[in-house]
Amino acid sequence: MENSKRIWVWVGIAVVVIAVILVFVWKPSTKPASGPVPVFAPQGQLIPQFPKELILDPRAQVNSSYSIGYSSSTNQYTAEWVSSSSLATLDANYKKYFVASGWTITNSNTVTAASKLGVVYAATSTANVNVTMVAQGKGSEVTISYVGH
Repeated sequence: MENSKRIWVWVGIAVVVIAVILVFVWKPSTKPASGPVPVFAPQGQLIPQFPKELILDPRAQVNSSYSIGYSSSTNQYTAEWVSSSSLATLDANYKKYFVASGWTITNSNTVTAASKLGVVYAATSTANVNVTMVAQGKGSEVTISYVGH
């Protein structure tokens, strides 16, 4: 029994020593994250540089909008909004808008009656846009990111 107590005492001492060493040696990073920082528009408003024509629903309710500057020549402008239009209607309207406005649709998914998500990627020689639509009840939540270059 005496031998068992000694082992447990040494195990306890070892744990305390390791804990003390870790406290003094290991220090978590306190550096702030680096990289671009988003600049938000006031609640319910679009960031001024966001192309308003990309919001195809005139009754859209903007939740948030922000810009991110990646370099002096590359900026991203994003808007998140709610539409009373269905996912299928929005998907069809965006595809029609991009084709009619001279954009090339570079990728998209096929939206069906059972779909909960629609995405459309489009590009011109000077910009790229990503439209993500999520079915919510009878309407949709939409996020559009526009990058001009």
